[in-house]
Amino acid sequence: MTTGDGFERHTVGPGGEYIVGDALAALADDDDEAAAIFLDDAWARPGRREQTSVSYQLHPFDDDQPADGPQVTDALTTTQIIDACYGALMPGGWLIADVDDWLLPRFVSYLRETWGDATEQHEGGGFRRIGGVTYLTADGQPDRDTHGPFLSTGGYSVVFAHKGPTERRTAVSARQVARWPTETYGRGGRAKPVEPYAAWLSGLVEPGELVIIPCAGTAPAAIAARQTFGDDARFRCIDIEPAAYEGFKRRYAAHIDR
Repeated sequence: MTTGDGFERHTVGPGGEYIVGDALAALADDDDEAAAIFLDDAWARPGRREQTSVSYQLHPFDDDQPADGPQVTDALTTTQIIDACYGALMPGGWLIADVDDWLLPRFVSYLRETWGDATEQHEGGGFRRIGGVTYLTADGQPDRDTHGPFLSTGGYSVVFAHKGPTERRTAVSARQVARWPTETYGRGGRAKPVEPYAAWLSGLVEPGELVIIPCAGTAPAAIAARQTFGDDARFRCIDIEPAAYEGFKRRYAAHIDR
């Protein structure tokens, strides 16, 4: 349903919402502070479009990267999204961001420059750790069915950072293993697994606290929140593509409404 603020808002069970609209605008419009933000900004890397049929526009990482090409927008940069996430987090809240090999060093460098480097003295806030998800096959070996002829990634990297000092601490591993789902839910590629996000949520977020998922797609973190906290889950997904919400509905029904 389109509301007076211009967003298309969909209720997803108790405490859940999926917003179809611009992530920057939605984050700026949100008065609630999040305990955690799960970000998957996959559309900054040049050449990404050639790997998938999803119709998202690409965007530069920052203002210094040229927005070349008819399918690249200069209305958005990754650094703007990172800044908006910082503003939407409560003090001590965590950013958990999925990144690829191109985005990883740029993302970490920007966090260190703007949020701080918590690894330097093991205190304060900012960049904290690099983790990841390793896909396993049925026989327990790393899955090699990933993009690229120059070594397979067998999964993806995940960056962890927090807003200022934090008391949200956990021994949950930053590196998780999971089977790679075969379902696409009508999207351009196979969905990411739910289990890693459930592990991180259980360690860093309390029931009833808000979790925001910009660039949500089929939003495995939202499904993980519902599985972990039940009716006490509070999550807000944001994606500019209406088709993303349709894919999420299918995935939510398969995991939660069954």
